[in-house]
Amino acid sequence: VLPEPNFLNRVCLDFGVAHADQHYHVPLLVSPWSYSTYRGS
Repeated sequence: VLPEPNFLNRVCLDFGVAHADQHYHVPLLVSPWSYSTYRGS
């Protein structure tokens, strides 16, 4: 059980796209202790 109140209760991921007609894969990996993202293939 994680302590209350939450340290982070919202994670914002802002990114820009060069071509809006293309497909982008942007994974967001989340665990109870961290989060990360990367530009997928």
